[in-house]
Amino acid sequence: MWYFRKHTVFSVPGLLLVAMAVMYGIGFLAYIGVAVKRGRIVHSNDFTYMWIDLIGLILTLQALFVISAYRATSRYLYWTVPWMVYGVLMAAFSLCITGGYGSVGSAPGAVWAILWCFPAVAIVVYSWKARRGYMVDRIMGIPEYRPRLADSRGVTLFYVVLDKGFPWAGWAVCLFFGLLLVIQALCLAADNNQYKMPGTLVPIQTNGGESWYDLHVWCHGYDSKYDQSKPMFLMLTEFGMPSTSMEGLAQGVADNGYAACIVDRPGYGWSEPGFWDQNPLDVVKSINQALTKYPINNPVILVGWGEGGVWAQLYMQAADYTRVVGVVLLDTVPNHEILQTFALNRTTTLQNLRQFRSAEVSSDGSASSKIPEVHFDQSLESSISRGYSNWRAVSPLALHRTRNGAWPGFKPQDSLGMHKSLFRNNLYYQAKYFEYGGSGSKLYQSLLDYSTASTEAILTYHHWPLRWPALQELSGSAFSSSSLSRRDGDSVPTSPASNSKLPVVIIASGKQFNSDCKAQGISSTEDCTKWQAFAWFYYRQQVEYQQTLSQNAAFLMCTGSVAEDNKDCDVDFVWSRPTWLASALVGQFFDQ
Repeated sequence: MWYFRKHTVFSVPGLLLVAMAVMYGIGFLAYIGVAVKRGRIVHSNDFTYMWIDLIGLILTLQALFVISAYRATSRYLYWTVPWMVYGVLMAAFSLCITGGYGSVGSAPGAVWAILWCFPAVAIVVYSWKARRGYMVDRIMGIPEYRPRLADSRGVTLFYVVLDKGFPWAGWAVCLFFGLLLVIQALCLAADNNQYKMPGTLVPIQTNGGESWYDLHVWCHGYDSKYDQSKPMFLMLTEFGMPSTSMEGLAQGVADNGYAACIVDRPGYGWSEPGFWDQNPLDVVKSINQALTKYPINNPVILVGWGEGGVWAQLYMQAADYTRVVGVVLLDTVPNHEILQTFALNRTTTLQNLRQFRSAEVSSDGSASSKIPEVHFDQSLESSISRGYSNWRAVSPLALHRTRNGAWPGFKPQDSLGMHKSLFRNNLYYQAKYFEYGGSGSKLYQSLLDYSTASTEAILTYHHWPLRWPALQELSGSAFSSSSLSRRDGDSVPTSPASNSKLPVVIIASGKQFNSDCKAQGISSTEDCTKWQAFAWFYYRQQVEYQQTLSQNAAFLMCTGSVAEDNKDCDVDFVWSRPTWLASALVGQFFDQ
């Protein structure tokens, strides 16, 4: 039987291809389901395997088409040479993707991709046999197959589409998306070969201790010789920023004699994505767990840049705040969108915020469970979340490699290539999507649960729309003998909102406060009015932080230029003038 059907779908190669088509189809659907599934530990971007399986499915169906067209009684194979060229290209794509993902340790990607070789080789072999058969037919005087094919089929639309439409459509899809997969795989391999992980992966337990993933901790100036009683700086990056964005600052602090460590939150840098749905409380507990397991036993000064400052505040409430002896907030606001909306007086969000302000606070000072979820604009949140989700899905296709490319003045300059590479891997937009969590206020909402009556009273009196808790009164109690200086000596507290005496330094870029629209490059009167409103509220936010977080807080403005960047202090001062900033931080805490 096999002898008479050796050139049909019912041959051994044909049946193997049918099995592969079923396997690829199931894999494609399974990875789509897994990619959107919640309540699980995530180690990679599942859309990578979805794309490989989709192309594998199409390629396998094409191989079945070629086999069935060859020697079939009712169909002949058009365009044998293009089919052979196509098969060779897809086999080459298979090897490139296999090598690329194999070199970065992605076994599923490499295995799924190498299986492309079988249908690709089948396409080459059977299209070559078909072409050889047509040449023999011509020698033997058998009529050309195209006229015979037209006579037997006529102009039936089904056969026209099958013989002419299907090959070209399949070629276009597989070659285009296959090439994109090849580009991404080879670029990932090149980045992996050129840039090695600078820090240490620390295993973290999450999901009630049932799941494990790795967080990347990168320390500068911290080793076995570092005095265990000496404070060290722990740095938390802005939303969407890997640890390389604060490398210059960490190195600058180390150059001033103090150790500094940066933790990549789940999915960023070299950290694994972790548990999805991502809970901000679990994240700060994971960061605390990473410090313990690294191990870092020193007193800690938390340095939060942008949204990293909100993570630092949440750490103070939900993690081991007794190890913290100081806090630094760099250009931090509790929620940028809500603040901007309030400044611009957008009614939808203001109505939502009024619900929050009308919520009760328990007599013990903790936030009431009646506090509603706060959104700045639910439709906008959904749009932003979908955007991150879409970029997550197409990340394996290298379409995002042209984004996030401009970093003028980045320091250290010799790390710029490694820094850029972390925005171009398959996990970057997944990390942003997971951290955003469908709501830009998710992190802020977690912090709200710790709001206290004292800060509530002050912020209500000041008619301020945002809320946050004061820092813990017993902060740093585990290291009461620390050499850390009081930030303001014995000065009288600026506000009774906080009983904490934890040293706090708040630094914000002066350009954010500058209401001179000409200096900001704003010419429109309407845009100028909006900017001036936001600049004032941004300034007020820093003052409110100073008056409510701690009795020992200092608010500093980063203004003017320094030799390091030779420009006015802008929002990029964390990575454009890290040496200056490191000296300023060490000076504020230790050189009083």
